[in-house]
Amino acid sequence: MAQKKIIHDVATGKTSVVDYTAEEQAIYDDYNSTEKVTARKLEQIREIRNQKLSETDYLAMSDNVISEEMKTYRQSMRDIPQDYSEADYDDLLARDEQGNLTHTVWSKP
Repeated sequence: MAQKKIIHDVATGKTSVVDYTAEEQAIYDDYNSTEKVTARKLEQIREIRNQKLSETDYLAMSDNVISEEMKTYRQSMRDIPQDYSEADYDDLLARDEQGNLTHTVWSKP
């Protein structure tokens, strides 16, 4: 199905809706391909995971005694790629009305 775009002519003040050109449609289809959407979701998950790990890095320093709960949490962050498949990506990225991640894997002990 061809995508549409809105064109507004400032000179005349008229707005029209037209189909994408073949080139625009190809770019749109490529951007929204399953592979690329999945790759973007995985990248978001990696960024969140890395942020969560960096927030607790200070606990893993040699002069700190880290709790078992925190060790388990940090390990679960590192295990996300193995423990979750593409089918889980939307759940991992789900947020509530306030924008907070809702999946339990992100909950700190």
